Amino acid sequence: MFIISKLYEKIINDIEEGIEKGVYTVGKKIPSVRELSKMYNCSINTVIKAYDTLKNNHVIYANPKSGYYIVENINKINISTSDTINFYSGNTLIGDMNIPDLKHCLNWAGDLYKNNSLDSNHTGVDSLKDASLRYLSNFQVFTKKENLFITMGTVQTLNLLIDMNFPNNKTKILLEQPSYGHFLDNLKMLNIDIIGIERNEDGINLNKLEKIFKEEPIKFFYTIPRHHNPLGTTLKKSQRKAIAKLAAKYDVYIVEDDYFSDIYTDEKYDPIYSYSDFTHVIYLKSFSKIMPWMRVGVSVMPNNLIDSFKNHIKKLDIRYYISPSLLSQATLEIYIRSNILKKHSDVITNDLKKKHEILSNELLTLKNIGINCFSDISGFYSYIFLPDHINEDILIKELRNNKVIVGPGKRCFIDNSFYKKGIRLSISSVSTKDIINGLNIIKKCLINS
Repeated sequence: MFIISKLYEKIINDIEEGIEKGVYTVGKKIPSVRELSKMYNCSINTVIKAYDTLKNNHVIYANPKSGYYIVENINKINISTSDTINFYSGNTLIGDMNIPDLKHCLNWAGDLYKNNSLDSNHTGVDSLKDASLRYLSNFQVFTKKENLFITMGTVQTLNLLIDMNFPNNKTKILLEQPSYGHFLDNLKMLNIDIIGIERNEDGINLNKLEKIFKEEPIKFFYTIPRHHNPLGTTLKKSQRKAIAKLAAKYDVYIVEDDYFSDIYTDEKYDPIYSYSDFTHVIYLKSFSKIMPWMRVGVSVMPNNLIDSFKNHIKKLDIRYYISPSLLSQATLEIYIRSNILKKHSDVITNDLKKKHEILSNELLTLKNIGINCFSDISGFYSYIFLPDHINEDILIKELRNNKVIVGPGKRCFIDNSFYKKGIRLSISSVSTKDIINGLNIIKKCLINS
């Protein structure tokens, strides 16, 4: 005979055993509180305590006025025990986040926005915009609420900008070479007129940039000044200042992708936006790299693009629903206001610094055998240049056979005139042990090729 204080544990065990044996299946209703009270000859409060415990453990869920049902066991779905070393993914692991903080913010988010509607504002919830204005000021991005848009991230905003007519009435898009592969894929698919300018270890040749701005009808220049994808490098302050000045001089818009600004590798760093005339720079920021479970970002538009950008969002929202979810917006707002975002960013920054020390030592062993590598202080992305005799596709396949996944370099180039074959690495979702083992495998494959 169970004493009453432990009877709720028997109810929990019996329900879980029933699930294991298939008595209770996913989506099927389980006995009501009253039924179990009679079955176990106990109080209703005892059953409620058992069911509350099961709910908190995500075993069951309550459907108001209907009853309790079994939750699908997500712990048994898509859980990878693979020993593959993934240098391809640029997303930090959800497991790196402080789960109690995350749960707290999600619960709070539901209460905070329960009376809001996405239909009310296509440009983002006002309270999140207020919080974002203060947050962006930490990165020397000062703007007004009407210039700020809450989006689903960088990719969505870039696609909107491609489709928009700009006040300069120009048509070509200038890209660094190499550049963000996904955006380049979209431009090629849409047959957009693209021009490239080389970016190397020293950054960008400003004389060449000015010549292009002067002679070509450049609608906008897309650049990733820091934590460059795929090179991992950062433009010098003098170059960032010069780019802002040239943009104003030749009426060219700069689309500045500052996707990973939360990671503090240089506290004195100021974006191109901060040096601009605030008329020719579009500032983009995504939170998906540090919070990969949600798609949300912010965009800062100059005054002369506000109406056009807003109209494009409204037009596409009707057809494609491109606004970030209220839950994502609410969670981000709470992360910002409670300072949890800063806390989480500091954790990732420290983690990347430790990983980068290991990575730098391993890349040095490649340089010692004549392999050129680009990396930066964050180490978020690195690029390994391949010797002429090595085929990029064959090497990537060989590495995959050895359970190492890397990013293809060729995807980041417009054409063969810019192409410098290589492989991209990201250390965001690998361990220090994986970095050592993975680079050893890469080194062996390079030597044996």
